[in-house]
Amino acid sequence: TGTSGQVLTSGGTGVAPTFQTAAGGGKVLQVVQYTSSSSYNTTSTSYQQAHQTGTFTLNNSSNKILVIANFHSVASSSGGAGGYVALYRGSVASGTRITSGNEPMNYDNSVASSMYTITMMQYLDTPGANTTYSIGHRRHNNATNHIVQGSTFQTVITMMEIEV
Repeated sequence: TGTSGQVLTSGGTGVAPTFQTAAGGGKVLQVVQYTSSSSYNTTSTSYQQAHQTGTFTLNNSSNKILVIANFHSVASSSGGAGGYVALYRGSVASGTRITSGNEPMNYDNSVASSMYTITMMQYLDTPGANTTYSIGHRRHNNATNHIVQGSTFQTVITMMEIEV
């Protein structure tokens, strides 16, 4: 007979099944959700700090964190509006950018006033220690500003610890 945590595994045709330790990993151990109605406005073409979560405490430093961010943004201009957003482990100033490239980027060169966007980003991170997560944002070169606007659409960052 098997013991707690074991599964009955087939050995193939003509071979008796045996009890083995069940495979681990892939379980969601905890889910933490950050929400905010705050807005962050920048006129910079360098990434600036927007929302930052509280510290996420891992059950095991080897586990992964699935980070999902949903937010509303606005870019304004008189001849083309847009902005760039990115996820950071830690703060924008001293953390690590964990999304790569210039995406997601929103831009429309026919916009003469403001462009509104709802963005969803996700990243499976292996931080190795307890951490926070941030949204970084900047304006497109042709835009006058970029706003992560929590006042019209609440910003939500969900963090899920995944057992490895």
